[in-house]
Amino acid sequence: MEIDDISSDTETIIYSDEDIDSSNDEITENNWRYNWNQIFNNIHENKLNNCTRPLDFNHPCQIQLKNLPNTFFTFPLSNVLCSRMICEYGVPLNLSNKYEFCGTKVVNTAWQIDSHLIDFPLPFSSAIRSNTFEQLHLNSYFDLHLHKLIIFGPCSHTKMYNFDDTIFMSYATIIVFLPSNYTGGNYRFIDQNLEATSTSVFNQHESNNSKAFIIVVPTGCDHEIEPIEKGFKILLVYHLVTKSKSIDELYSLLWKTNSYSTNLKTIFEIQQIQRIFSFWKKNINKMPTKLIIPLQHPLDDSPYFSYLFRDKYRIIFELIISTMKYFSSFLIYSATFQMKNSSNSIFIIRNIKLLNSINEITINLDSEHQQTVLTNEFLGELDSYVDAVEESMAIRQFFHSTDPTFHDGKTFHVLVLLPYQHQWNLILDDPSLGYHHLSYMLSLPISIINNLSLDLFNSLLHNRISSFDKLLEYLILLRNRIGLTKSLIQSIKFLFQNKQFKEELFFNSNLNHFIETFSDLSLFLFEFLNLFRKAIILSMPTKLNEIVKFLLELSNKTLRCLFINILIRFIFKRRAFPRHILLSTLCSIFYLLILDESYSNDCLIILAYNIIKRIRKNSSDNEIIEKCLKIYLIPMIIKIYREKKNQKFPLAFILIYEFCLNMLNYYCSTSLTSSFNIISINEALLICSCQSCSKLQMFLIDSKNSTLMYDLSENLISDHCLRHTLNKFPMLSMEYKHDPCTGRAQTLIISKCFYEQELKQLCYHLRRLLIELHKI
Repeated sequence: MEIDDISSDTETIIYSDEDIDSSNDEITENNWRYNWNQIFNNIHENKLNNCTRPLDFNHPCQIQLKNLPNTFFTFPLSNVLCSRMICEYGVPLNLSNKYEFCGTKVVNTAWQIDSHLIDFPLPFSSAIRSNTFEQLHLNSYFDLHLHKLIIFGPCSHTKMYNFDDTIFMSYATIIVFLPSNYTGGNYRFIDQNLEATSTSVFNQHESNNSKAFIIVVPTGCDHEIEPIEKGFKILLVYHLVTKSKSIDELYSLLWKTNSYSTNLKTIFEIQQIQRIFSFWKKNINKMPTKLIIPLQHPLDDSPYFSYLFRDKYRIIFELIISTMKYFSSFLIYSATFQMKNSSNSIFIIRNIKLLNSINEITINLDSEHQQTVLTNEFLGELDSYVDAVEESMAIRQFFHSTDPTFHDGKTFHVLVLLPYQHQWNLILDDPSLGYHHLSYMLSLPISIINNLSLDLFNSLLHNRISSFDKLLEYLILLRNRIGLTKSLIQSIKFLFQNKQFKEELFFNSNLNHFIETFSDLSLFLFEFLNLFRKAIILSMPTKLNEIVKFLLELSNKTLRCLFINILIRFIFKRRAFPRHILLSTLCSIFYLLILDESYSNDCLIILAYNIIKRIRKNSSDNEIIEKCLKIYLIPMIIKIYREKKNQKFPLAFILIYEFCLNMLNYYCSTSLTSSFNIISINEALLICSCQSCSKLQMFLIDSKNSTLMYDLSENLISDHCLRHTLNKFPMLSMEYKHDPCTGRAQTLIISKCFYEQELKQLCYHLRRLLIELHKI
């Protein structure tokens, strides 16, 4: 409805359901997880009712003994019949409690009768089944098995028993209290897995001895019977089981059976999940490679919470499989999830088994296979589980104690959902294994595995990448094998967006070969140029030499010209030569332009003049020789000469060459005077005041003397303070004169180094290099 601006605050505005319906909201990469969790959080639980309730059955409860055919006995049974059944069929029921009875011998007062010796009318058994299935919201893939009948006789002590002495897996125990004549014998069950270790007490005698009662309890718990004064208490024990022998068979049964309800709420939830799957299919690069969905609460150990018995997890599975039937490009696996190592929060899945099948090649994983799970792949309760584990570890480390709630290696059941293209993600913990598979598939001349090879390549591309050279090599092989398809173009564009690839772009030896192979770069030229721009931003100025080397080796002249223009525009953003540009950068650009030969002489001469101007304006005489000519200009000249020694040199190169030669001729012909003092008088006062160091002190501030001699005697021992003083002046050179007879050091000669003389020697050396370039 549109609201008028002039409406008052007292007006009542009525919205229809369509106005507030959020089903038309667009699924995005930011809200898909929220939408999915909202669906799961709105599913109600089928929690067990701790209290016993009457069995919905309006006919008399009857039992038949197998050795007395066609004879039914109606409950409550007489004491004589109970005693006869105990004598003929009863087996003592073992105690499970550790109560002390003051040393008194405990007389057995409970007997069990196996199910194959008794039978009940079909309406009565059906009533128990329907009552249980209604309470737990179960469907046809579960079943009830009658386990035994138990008779409790008079006893004077409270005793505890375990009714689940079975070897097969059951999900719950159903106890039916049959109408009986007895006094006392209150019942309760105890389950250590529940927060409250005991439930409310059930007294059948006070309720109605002529009516049957039923209760569903977790498997494996203890059952407590209080003292019975007189009479016999009779109950039946059923086990809730599945029609499958294993969890994987149960998954398959659920997959093939349309057991989910088709009410409006379910239809709406399926539509919501379909929208999420549609978004996932269309935006596969924006979604996780796989999703891990719990089918067992991680902190519950009781079988009651296991294997789709709870409504929440079973309905989640039913919703997912009903949605997956509309999407043939997704795979669903069963797996066990566990925390591998609490010290670094590594989560893994193992026992991965495929549940659905599609008309494509799928990988088959062995039972020992395991895969690391990332935190962004969790869905639903796993998020809170990981937070709880990490919080528990922090508390444990703080108090240096163990927390019994979490254990390394603890497992529970999960579903794994992933697109068909990402099935290789399940084996890519070790990238070398993925490279091995890809190399093998590309070596086979079988066209049917082309798409599978491309899927594996994309999985490698989406995982931790150890070698981009390898990926480029496989990309070239795929290009030659399947052509430049739309899928391959998308993979290339995704590769160009990888930050690590941008950072290592100029270090990939196969990049030039890749450019040569993909001659039709116009299909993704914009992305490639954008990649180069961002790579320059990440690489400048530390990797400039690698950039220049890459451009010089680039065989595609059109691309090289474009890249050089991009590089120059990035460096000279203001059409000038800013001061912040390093001299090394200018020399690298000059070297690149000279060897590329794509630029005019005017352009090269402008750059050469700016290099000369930079040197003259910002450098002193000494810096020109040591920091400019020696480090940058002359090595650049030598490199260019080696590359073009058999060709004609451009004028810009000759200009730089003559500038360097003239500077060196000037310094070589100039008589340089030196000052021989090393330190000032104020600095000399900080030197040790002993006789030997004082002598050295006067020598350092004397500008006339250049040599100092010490007569080595026993007074100058090895740890004398003169040694420590000399270490502070590296500009001094020391020489020993030895006695020709004994070979011992006799005289120490200390000399001041002539910096100017060394500089002049450097000038002569550089000048000789330039003059004799033809000999290099």
